[in-house]
Amino acid sequence: MIPVPADQSFTVSYSLNGYLPQSIQVGPGGGSNAAYDVAGGTPESYGSGAVQPELTPNPVYAQLQPAPPPAPSRKGKGRAKPKPPPQ
Repeated sequence: MIPVPADQSFTVSYSLNGYLPQSIQVGPGGGSNAAYDVAGGTPESYGSGAVQPELTPNPVYAQLQPAPPPAPSRKGKGRAKPKPPPQ
């Protein structure tokens, strides 16, 4: 369970190797000041008569985009060796 204040916005960040990271702003969608479980609590876990605040967006969804390939390396393509002086 991850308790969060229901009257403040927060950010959900997704990241995965090989993909661009993405952050989604999540905020209160109702008028309650209670803390709530963003990790999948059930209505039964809130007790009888408890108000269940809403999140917006709900569900939080992100589709990660593949990261662009790295720029070609210049390793091994350095300056040419100077010519030896004439003898």
